[in-house]
Amino acid sequence: MGSYIIQVICFQALFLAVYYLLLRKETFFSYNRIYLLVTPVIALALPFIKIAMLQTVVPVETFTSVLPEVVIGDAAVITSTDAAPVTESFTIPWLQIYMAGVVISLVVLIIKIKKFASYFSYKQKGSSIIEIPSSTEAFTFFNYIFIGADIDTLSRKQILTHEQIHAKQGHTWDLIFFEILKVVLWFNPITYLYQKNISIVHEYLADQKATEGISKYTYYEELLNTAFGTSKLSFTNTFFNQSLIKKRIVMLQKSKSQKSALAKYLLLIPLVLAMLVYVSCSEDNSVESERTLEQEIAELQIALEQKEELTESERKLFNQLNKTLLQKGGNKSIYTHGMGAKDDETVEVLEVERVYDVDENGNIPFAVIDEVPVFPGCESLTSNEQLRKCMSQKVSALISANFNVALGKELNLKGTNRIFASFKIDKNGYITNLRTRSPHPDLDAEAQRVISMLPKMQPGKHNGEVVGVLYSLPITFQIAE
Repeated sequence: MGSYIIQVICFQALFLAVYYLLLRKETFFSYNRIYLLVTPVIALALPFIKIAMLQTVVPVETFTSVLPEVVIGDAAVITSTDAAPVTESFTIPWLQIYMAGVVISLVVLIIKIKKFASYFSYKQKGSSIIEIPSSTEAFTFFNYIFIGADIDTLSRKQILTHEQIHAKQGHTWDLIFFEILKVVLWFNPITYLYQKNISIVHEYLADQKATEGISKYTYYEELLNTAFGTSKLSFTNTFFNQSLIKKRIVMLQKSKSQKSALAKYLLLIPLVLAMLVYVSCSEDNSVESERTLEQEIAELQIALEQKEELTESERKLFNQLNKTLLQKGGNKSIYTHGMGAKDDETVEVLEVERVYDVDENGNIPFAVIDEVPVFPGCESLTSNEQLRKCMSQKVSALISANFNVALGKELNLKGTNRIFASFKIDKNGYITNLRTRSPHPDLDAEAQRVISMLPKMQPGKHNGEVVGVLYSLPITFQIAE
């Protein structure tokens, strides 16, 4: 979900940047209105669109390996029969925070609606024009036009013409749409900018239509003479708005844009295509779920790895998790052969060292990738198995030598604390996409610092092509009490 939200905000920001840079000064107001209404919806939908054909533009690397567990700290003090409890991690309640924001946004909207509804008390039966006593306000809400009683007769005629255009063109629907977006995406500042810009376009549209067949000079004069302050409601079209007066006059004086300028809207096509390529080539959410499930299984494996034999319920649990992972991953499965099993049975549950592709016959090939990444100092080795083992040893040695074990006492941690790290060795051999999960933010920071010290490696290859390889690395930090 976090990735989806970031993508939506970035896409909307790009669309709005194109509008600011290329379109907002053009006199194609109807097209600008459509652009401002359609692009936020496109941004909401794009992250869900995965086009398989576009994935070949930027190949997606899915080769995955889980490195053996690295044990640091007071490794000798914890035994299988007297293990200290794992420190619980703190999780930010993102869903609760989001729902609280939605509720607050709804309350704000309800307050504005309640304030606005009071104006309907002045409504005369059968009339869509509502006169507000002792007021110089003028605004539109759907087909209702609200106008202050203190506005002089000459100005009233011009204002009514302007506001009737707002009503006829259904501008209120646009503003209501953005009010709903502001509730759902209350944390997204781009939504507020969208609503501000479409309100401006509404005024340009109404001014353009209202000045047909009349003197623009008279219209300018009226705008300047009646630039009073009003109480602005974001879901109404307001005639008097001091900040808009200058823009409206400038735009009325502006010559009509050349038809050739319409070509600017075609930029939307390559922009959307680029976004589709990005979305299609990004890691699928299901991959992230699979990785999370794999880590959960690894946690259970580590917790029970020193037991001589699994109970029947534990074997069933591992088998069920394994089936779930197989369903989520399509042709991927995780197995452990013989863990806690009797001589005459094989328990298929978990292998914490490697994830294999399973062929149509259920056989597990020796390796998924043709050539694994090579850690500096392991170049003389030839087989993938030797290279994996060499890498595991060097990674373990680097982490053990550089991890600040004093953090245990500084953070007042006790017992066994587990850190689950994931990273990628990219096509250039560098460590990227480093993420960690642990009981304490400082442990995350320390794990990321140490893993970032891993040197540049020779990247992996598959079918003769250089590829990225994803790794999972469980770290156990044991602290004596």
